[in-house]
Amino acid sequence: MKHVEVVCALIENDDGKIFCCQRGPGRDLVGFWEFPGGKVEAHETHEQTIIREIEEELGSLVKPLEYIGVSNYEYKELAKPFSITMYGYRCKLIKGDLKLTEHTAAKWCTMSEMKKMKFAAADKVFIK
Repeated sequence: MKHVEVVCALIENDDGKIFCCQRGPGRDLVGFWEFPGGKVEAHETHEQTIIREIEEELGSLVKPLEYIGVSNYEYKELAKPFSITMYGYRCKLIKGDLKLTEHTAAKWCTMSEMKKMKFAAADKVFIK
């Protein structure tokens, strides 16, 4: 089974809400909500990955503030099963307006709102 190592950014605004994105068509888990981020590349720190991925996916600059934890999950139910290790970081938006390029929707959510949304299994660990 293929294994991927990724990071996700829990981007928090001044009201304490977290930026959530909905996965777009042509990707695994289409329609599920997630925290933005992506695959860690060789010789790249987690913080560097978050900065790069948010710039690529959302055209914005974030600052990683705090490591939150790790999530491990096996997506056995997919056509091409894979396992994932996801590292979560609390981040602050420094510059930009988080423009969607890969996702179909996005919104700022409270923890109670996120608990009612259909999140990808690996991301659910970070909803506390």
